[in-house]
Amino acid sequence: MGYDMYLVRSPEGEDAAYEAAGRAFDAAVEHRDRLGLPYDHPEHQAAQAEVTKAYDAMEAVRTTHFYLTTWAMSECRAIMDHFGMLVAAQPPDRPAPERYGTTSGRTALAPAAEAAPMQVQRHDKALEERLSWAPPQPEGIAAHKLGGDEGWTVTPGEIHAALSAYETSRATDPALLSDVIDDADWWPGWIDYLKHAASHGGFRTYGPPVT
Repeated sequence: MGYDMYLVRSPEGEDAAYEAAGRAFDAAVEHRDRLGLPYDHPEHQAAQAEVTKAYDAMEAVRTTHFYLTTWAMSECRAIMDHFGMLVAAQPPDRPAPERYGTTSGRTALAPAAEAAPMQVQRHDKALEERLSWAPPQPEGIAAHKLGGDEGWTVTPGEIHAALSAYETSRATDPALLSDVIDDADWWPGWIDYLKHAASHGGFRTYGPPVT
């Protein structure tokens, strides 16, 4: 179990490239399995190497996704908090379906998007606005957005504020930053992902609740 982050908007052409890479991976797996050879057979091992190569190529295309284990996300929040990248913010209350003329059961069973009844569409819009809510002048990323399975949306404004705080505070404690990078080898990639997300509508988080 861990935390999955997804860009709000995929880079142009990435979805198609990922699908193509996925087809190449599936073909490599099919070829390996069709051989029907023992694991230690040289031809099977060569085919497995092609499967691994195709998988790595597929993952290299996928810049929309970033994953952290539960432990790594706990570390991530602590590090971000130290550098002033997180803020405590209280989001609006969850919108009640009844306020929009519908019920919880109807919203759960309704068709997706435009096919849903208008009442459900209005409720879904209000729900999305709650998940992406941020103060008008954010000073960092709302801490509650880095947890939970609702799909909280971290906005570009929050990301820019967090990165600005990081750039300001990292210079005051370079020794700590060096230790962080040594202990948390995913940290530079996380900073790169934040920069990437800031230019693609932000990102959504799915994972266990923040405790």
